[in-house]
Amino acid sequence: MTLPLSPDLLVVLLTITLAACLGLALQRLARETSRNRILEARVGQEREHRQATEAALEAAHERFTQVFQFLPELVTLTSLDDTRLMDMNRNWTPLLGHSREQGLGRSSIKLGIWQRPEDKSEIFAALATGMEVHDRPVTLRHRDGHPVNTLVSARLLHIGGHDCVLAVFRDITEQVRLERAERAAAEAQRISEAMFSAAFHGSPDYITISRVSDGKILEVNHAFAQLVGWSRDEAIGTTSVELGLWPIPEERIALVDLVVQHGALRNYPCTIGTRNQGRRHCLVNASTVRIEGQDCLIAIVRDVTEQKAAADALQESQARFAAIFASAPVAMSLTRIDDRTHVDANPAWERLFGLDRTSVLERSTGELGFWVDQDVYDGLYARIARDEIVEQQEVRIRPRGRGEIATCLVSGCRLRIRGEDCGLWSLVDISELRRIQGHIEELNEGLERRVAERTGELRTALETLHQARDELVRSEKLAALGSLVAGIAHELNTPIGNSVTVATTLAARTTDMAREHAAGTLRRAHFDSFVASALQASELLMRNLTRAQELVRSFKQVAVDQASEVRRPFELGEVLREIAMTLGPMFHSTPYSLEIDCVDHIPMDSYPGALGQILTNLVTNALIHGLEGRPAGRIEVIVRPAPESVSIRVCDDGAGIGEGALQRIFDPFFTTRLGKGGSGLGLYIVYNLVTRSLGGQISATSEPGKGTCFTLSLPRTAPSADAPRDALAIPSRATPGLNFDGAGPIS
Repeated sequence: MTLPLSPDLLVVLLTITLAACLGLALQRLARETSRNRILEARVGQEREHRQATEAALEAAHERFTQVFQFLPELVTLTSLDDTRLMDMNRNWTPLLGHSREQGLGRSSIKLGIWQRPEDKSEIFAALATGMEVHDRPVTLRHRDGHPVNTLVSARLLHIGGHDCVLAVFRDITEQVRLERAERAAAEAQRISEAMFSAAFHGSPDYITISRVSDGKILEVNHAFAQLVGWSRDEAIGTTSVELGLWPIPEERIALVDLVVQHGALRNYPCTIGTRNQGRRHCLVNASTVRIEGQDCLIAIVRDVTEQKAAADALQESQARFAAIFASAPVAMSLTRIDDRTHVDANPAWERLFGLDRTSVLERSTGELGFWVDQDVYDGLYARIARDEIVEQQEVRIRPRGRGEIATCLVSGCRLRIRGEDCGLWSLVDISELRRIQGHIEELNEGLERRVAERTGELRTALETLHQARDELVRSEKLAALGSLVAGIAHELNTPIGNSVTVATTLAARTTDMAREHAAGTLRRAHFDSFVASALQASELLMRNLTRAQELVRSFKQVAVDQASEVRRPFELGEVLREIAMTLGPMFHSTPYSLEIDCVDHIPMDSYPGALGQILTNLVTNALIHGLEGRPAGRIEVIVRPAPESVSIRVCDDGAGIGEGALQRIFDPFFTTRLGKGGSGLGLYIVYNLVTRSLGGQISATSEPGKGTCFTLSLPRTAPSADAPRDALAIPSRATPGLNFDGAGPIS
């Protein structure tokens, strides 16, 4: 149970409590005051230390700024992150032309100070990997655009929590310029020395450099050794006197005196001796120069031996020309082209014109009235002025004292004599020649009349001969065609006769069968026998008529081709087999055979009629001349194609042809069966058809006793234009062709 407190006790308790709290508060206040005094002391010390540090930092910054600004190189401080310029020293504006305000806070790339922006990228990339850059050559660009050559050194700094790039650029533009100038000077000196060496050693004139004091040779070129025969090693260190270069000592003494007096010498004529004791005529050019502190003599010697010989020869030639000019039998004169006045004339000219040469000097022939045709006179000088040569032009002149106009042949050419353009003229008097020529022309006219009369007679005789030859050729062709017709007619006789016999028998049986059928006595056995006979007769009729049809078609095609001579496309093997079929009757009842060797399909665009005529003549010729009288024989037609042509060989194994006859077989009217039916035109016709109509070639080879072979080389396409026809090869009048149309269609 709690006892109640009295008010006094309560006050006492409150007082004690307040006193205790107040004591505690005073103790705490005392402690805080002590602590604050200690803190204030420490803060004062820190403030003093900071002020001292800031003063030192400010002094260091001032010193860095002074060093930074007054360095002789350009120094820049750039942020590595955004590549913006943070600071630069005072060399920024003089070196690059930009103000400090223009550069601060901007990228150097945007300012365009890098000639090659990749240089900056490579430097920053190297610094980012921890490397440093030392004296790297880079080219900057001034604000006005000119390049600035520098060496850059750079390293990475950490300032204020940022990575910065400190770059130092050293201007080496002047150094580069000086180095380039030095290299250019060295190159110019090298080129100069090379040029001098090339000119010295490549000069066609021999050059020596010798010391004036003792005459020792210091250098010689290649031409020296070529001219005098002493090598460079042998010449250097010796004197020209020791080498024997002066066979005439007086010339050397005079040369030295002239050089001493005038310091130089030009084109001094002298004689130079050679190693083999020869002598050369030369021109010497010499002058003194100072080389490495020594007086030297440079001598250039030109060999004019050949020129002197040429000059002597020219002088001699001029003397000979003057002698020839004076003694020539042809009138010759020399005139100036500008005013046409005479410079000289020879005695023959004086005799032709009847004047003394001294009276025409400085006068022209036009002024003297010698020319009949003034235009011809002007034309001659115009041609000479164009540097043309006049050769044998006929002119007319009026010589003094002759009383007649003379005809002459004038020739002229342009010459350069003593600095003047002159014309050298020669005139040949052909007046007498023209008179004789006129007389000869009169005689020729009479002779031509007689020749014309005789030619007319010969032409008439020749036309008669041509007509006779045409008739012979026509007869030869008609005879060959007639023989072909006779053979075909004989060959057709058998199948047609058989057909007639079978048809007659069939007609008789048909009549009997009709009679029995009409009388009603027709029996089945008779009807069956009639049908069998009709079938057999039909088969015989078809076989014989087909044979006749083939013969007629082949003959018709060959005959039409030979008669019309029309160009058409055809297949060579088919045409050859048709021709062989038409020639078949010629081999009946003979021990001879005709074989066609043509297996390939060979299209041609040519004249099949001419080809048939050729093959017919060759086969006929082989039968008559080669195989006649022999117990057996064979004729082969061998065809071999080529890309644009075809070769046809017609060979037999008959008697052959002798060497003498083989050379003439294609000549007209040449035959070995004269008086026995041979005309001598068969192979001549073949030759003309092959070479003219078909545009090919033909040759023959033979050996007596071993047969004959004719080789035809024909183009697959005959010449497009009509080939010229020879009267002996193709008759002037067309041969009428055979017409089978009246008998009705065969197929």
